[in-house]
Formats: sequence, structure tokens, C-alpha cells
Amino acid sequence: MIVKMRKITFIGMESQKEKFLERLQEIGVAHLILPKEAVEAQDLAKELARVTETRKFLATKAPAGMAAKQTAEEKTRHEMNTLPVTVQVSGQGAVAPGVTVSKTSIVSPRGFDGSSFSSKIPGTLNASEICSQRESLAQREARLQTEIVALRKEIGTQEPWGDFRVEDLESLQAKGLHVGFFRVAQKAFESLPLENVYHQVISIANGEVCFITLSFEAAPLNIPEERMSSKSLSGLQGELNARKEELKEIESAYAGLASNLDTLIRSESELTNLLSYRRAALNTATELEGRLFILKCWSPMPDKELIDKIGPSFTLHHYSEEPTDNDAVPVALANKRAFESGEDLVKVYSYPNYADFDPSGIVLYFFAVFFGMILGDAGYGATLLILTFILQRKFKSDSPGAVRFFRLMYLLGASTVIYGIISAGYFGVSISPENPLNKLMILDFNTKEGQNRIMLLSIIIGMIHISISLLIKFKNSRDFAALGWVPVIWGGYFLVSSQMGQGVDNPPAKYVLIAGLAVVFLFSSTKKNLILRAAEGLNGLLGIVQIFSDVLSYLRLFALGIATVYMAQTFNMLADDIAKGVPWFGYIIAALILIVGHLVNLLLGIMGGVIHGLRLNFLEWYRWCFVGDGVVYKPFKIIKSREQ
Repeated sequence: MIVKMRKITFIGMESQKEKFLERLQEIGVAHLILPKEAVEAQDLAKELARVTETRKFLATKAPAGMAAKQTAEEKTRHEMNTLPVTVQVSGQGAVAPGVTVSKTSIVSPRGFDGSSFSSKIPGTLNASEICSQRESLAQREARLQTEIVALRKEIGTQEPWGDFRVEDLESLQAKGLHVGFFRVAQKAFESLPLENVYHQVISIANGEVCFITLSFEAAPLNIPEERMSSKSLSGLQGELNARKEELKEIESAYAGLASNLDTLIRSESELTNLLSYRRAALNTATELEGRLFILKCWSPMPDKELIDKIGPSFTLHHYSEEPTDNDAVPVALANKRAFESGEDLVKVYSYPNYADFDPSGIVLYFFAVFFGMILGDAGYGATLLILTFILQRKFKSDSPGAVRFFRLMYLLGASTVIYGIISAGYFGVSISPENPLNKLMILDFNTKEGQNRIMLLSIIIGMIHISISLLIKFKNSRDFAALGWVPVIWGGYFLVSSQMGQGVDNPPAKYVLIAGLAVVFLFSSTKKNLILRAAEGLNGLLGIVQIFSDVLSYLRLFALGIATVYMAQTFNMLADDIAKGVPWFGYIIAALILIVGHLVNLLLGIMGGVIHGLRLNFLEWYRWCFVGDGVVYKPFKIIKSREQ
């Protein structure tokens, strides 16, 4: 459900503003209403960005265990910062699921020192020192990388000439001999006038000839000489190796700094809290020549409860208001455990508007149905359940996001198993009529009649899904045209079903269809002018094309489901043919085909289930009832790292 919000305005003494903001941040339920052009504490924002960037970078250099811990910490901190906490939504003790308000004492942000922004334990680095060292290492690393690129280019130029001492070359030149280095295409080399010039070919590679000339004067070859390095090839290679060793030292230094990730995480939380506090302080309005402050906020907690929590130590006046249609009211979702995982699905597309409804539960369970029909194999569903169990045991986390994710995976696996059982899908293996599992089969992909029933089931599920959407729209906005489409959908279905399936007319269905179209025609417009109303009514009737296409879109459930079945059966047949046709070694190849084939089919099925399962919710269903583009509820509160 969408938690009810009230707009609360606080008026207090300017001298108490800082203490009041500290207390409000400790309580952690108020979503502050700040100006559109809010003033920012630029110095703090830059410092926070610096610490965050350093923390993310060093996390990639940390050992696997530490990196995993850091990732979990970051995820938890993000959820605390962006997701609604459990809030009290009514008077005495009524608590909405998921939100508690801590009464523990928290360090005041006013006492926070922005220059050091992290308490330092003797013998350890604080966050500022860690960032500075990382930046120094990064500069050194960039310089080394540039030098390595230049050295490799120089070595590439020098390699065709081999390794020689530059001193020997200088000695020859001192005696009056000119040594020329040339590199030309092989065809050009053959046409050079070298008959009276002493020369020596050093190498021929990639269609190029590298040669030298030795003379008392520069040879008149009319081609440019190569510019040689002032260092020998072995010397250049030595410098390159030295730079690589320095890079290894820098990597070791990064790993050493990564041991301070906890310090960065803690400092990031502190800076986030301070920045939030400073933003609130800088954007709080003042009146009476700066003697009073005025702060507006949205709160899911009743104003009397909030005032009680703030305490009696402030000279404070307040008043609360109900939201108006023009207010950008933040949205906090609070669902029971059975629907919580749907919140994450809803946020993939768009946050609900405050005047909207919370579609979490409907989206969750229809998505599970769609996913199960697309993957459609009990064996694959059981595999998904086992993998979820293993991952949950391996990556133990009590963060709300992880809990909801694994709960969703179990639901999807169970849905797939159930649909797989009623459609007799077991890794594409056909079961015998005597098998007890065959008695549970309701839908059969292997017969034409069974496929027709599955197509019909897909259509009916689509009709139910869209009908729910239209009824929700009618409930929320009293849109009678939306209500009229419901009898159009079902009347049309029963009419077509009777005429095509049984070859008989269905007068009740026809009357229901006509009545629905009449309602759509009459209520598609609110104009008082009869001509305009009739024109808009006729235009509204064109919506039947969209309704028809949306319902047919649910046939993708059948199409993707049967594709999964046929792929599984194909891999089984390939493996069986190879096992029978190739003695001994064929069993190994067949096993590989089965493992790889079913793994690919499982991955494709999961991808199809997620993409198309969400698409049917977000496009075909949302189209008729969902507004979206809501403002996310972000309470002004203290963000803690786990160490705190």
C-alpha cells in the first residue's frame, strides 16, 4: 500500500534551528520540502564524491571476502537511504510494516569536523589520508603507464635492428664513418642503387627490409634515415621491466589501502549525514529579519506523534495539511511480506504516483504466473529452486533487498514447478501413461488439442489481467469508459467462442458486448456539446483495436513456453542419437549435449520469463490503469554503516 502522508510546517526560533534539525534527522521520518534551486554545500559534496570514488576503486583491489562485505555494506546503505523505513501511520502504537524509529543517541552532526571527516584510530589512516595516498598512487600509475607506452613503441622501433651498444655506434661515427639505418618496402629495396654502397640487411619481416649502410658520407639513396634511440634494446627492455615492477608495487600499495575500506565506508556515511544536514540548514526559510525559521516536510507519522518525539525543549509552532492535487507528494510503499518483493519489480519501470495505487502485489503474482508459463518445466523450476537455496546459503545476507530477492526467486521457482507439473514438463522427457505424474497433467504441449488449450489459457489470463487493470482505473477515477471495456472484452470473447467453436450464436454475449460499447461511447467524453461528445465517443470506440492487440499479446506466453519445450526435446533427441550412434565415446558427447543444451535452454527461458513477464505488466497492463512518475520518499535521517 501507499503510506499516507501529511504536509507539516514547523515555525521556530532561529537560534534553535540547528538543534531542531539534528533532532529531526535523528527521528528520521521527515521528507524535507526544499526549494527547486536548493543551495548545496559544495565543499562537502566534493569531499563525499572523493571518498565515494576512492571507496569504489579500492573495493576492486580488495580480497574477495572483503570486497563482498563492502558490496553488501554499500547495498544496505543504499537501501537505508532510498527505501522507506517502517513508520507509525496512526496514533497509539499502530505501526506499518517495515519501519521503526530509533531512540538511541546519535552523534550530533554539528560536532562533525569536515576537515578530518573520520575519527582516526591510532596507527591507522583516516579517510582524508587514504584518499590522498590513493590519488598520489593514481598519478604515479598514470605517469608509469604513459612511460610504458612510449617505451614499448621505442622497443618496437628498435627491435628489427637487434641489440647493439650505442657506444660502439658513436665510436664509428667519431672515426668519420657514417652508419645509416633504413627501413623500406621489399619492392622498393630491390630498386635502390646499392651497387657501390656498402650495406647489410639486418632483417626482413612483414614486407619490409631493414638495412644499414656504412660510408664516409651519407649514401645518396633519396630515402629518409631511421631515427635511432639513444639507448640500446636491452637498456630499453630493462627500463620497461623496471616500470612494470613499479606498477606491481603500486598494486600492492592499493591492496594495502583496501584494508581501510571500513574507514571509508564509515566516513562516507558520516559525510552523507552531514551533507544532508547542511542542505537542510542552508535551505530552511527565515522570517522576521532572521529571527524565525520555517521548515516544511512530508511525514508518514501523524503530527502529534512527531511533535512528541521531537520533545518539549523547543519553542515551536506547527500545523499540518492534507496533500492537494498540485503537491508533489513523496511515495512510501509498505507491504506485507507476501507482497514486498513486488515493490522491487514495480521500481524497475516507474515509481507509483501518490494519487495512484500500489500495484506491487498484482505485479508480483502475475509476473510469477507469466514466468512459470514461459519457463514451463518442472525440472527447470526445481533447478531454479536448488540454485536459489545454494546461493542463499553461500551469500548470507540479512539486508532487506537480499531477503526480498531470494523470496522472489523461490516464488518463481515454485510457479515454474507447478506449471511444469500440470503441463508434464520434465526436462523435455515424455512420461509414460502409467506414470503417476501423468495423472496430474492438465495441459499437453505434445498434442494439437493441448496446444489449443494452452493458447486459450494465455488469452483468458490476458483478459483477466487487463480487466483487473480497467476495474482499478474505474475505482480510482470513476472512469465509466474504462468500466465499459470489461463487458466488451468478455462479451466479445464468449460471442467469438460460440460462433467459432460451436457454430452457434450467443445473444446474451452479443447484448453484453453492445452494452459495453454503448458505455464506452457515452462516457469517453465529458463535453456538453453533443456533436463534440459524439465525435469523442466514436474516437473512444477505436480503443477496441488497442484492447484486441493487448489481449493477443498474451499469446507470447504460449509461444515462449512451447519454444522452451521444443528446445528441451531437441537436445534430448540429439543426445539420444549420438549415444546410440557412437559407441562408448558417444555417451560422453551425449552427456555434454544434455548439460550444455539444457543449461542454455534454462538461461534463455529465464531471460524470456523476466523480459516478457515484466513487459506484460509494464506495457499491456500499466497502459490502462497506472500513472507512475512518483516522487520517491527519502526521509531526512541518519545513515549508519554496520560498524556504527
